[in-house]
Amino acid sequence: MNDKQPFGVGPGGRFMIFSGAGMVFFALSMYLLKPLERTVGEKALPYVIVGMVILNVVLVMYFYGRCPKRLIIPIGIVGWLAAFLLLFLWNWFGPER
Repeated sequence: MNDKQPFGVGPGGRFMIFSGAGMVFFALSMYLLKPLERTVGEKALPYVIVGMVILNVVLVMYFYGRCPKRLIIPIGIVGWLAAFLLLFLWNWFGPER
């Protein structure tokens, strides 16, 4: 453990915070689920969703390695806030309302 900053965020915590940047992609995909289903078909949709998850994980890992350390936490926090905002808006004003 680091004695200089005992309450600092470690590498695992920084990655979990930065993963919020990828969650925005999933929140946006909620709006595109019905058009995507019409485009690829009902049987292929689960495979497309799994492919999107894998692509998202790979892209988050790629950008985590390329992003400056001082920007990881702010980008992640903004990502989490935007993802929750989009999901709340979807829940409150979605197409079923």
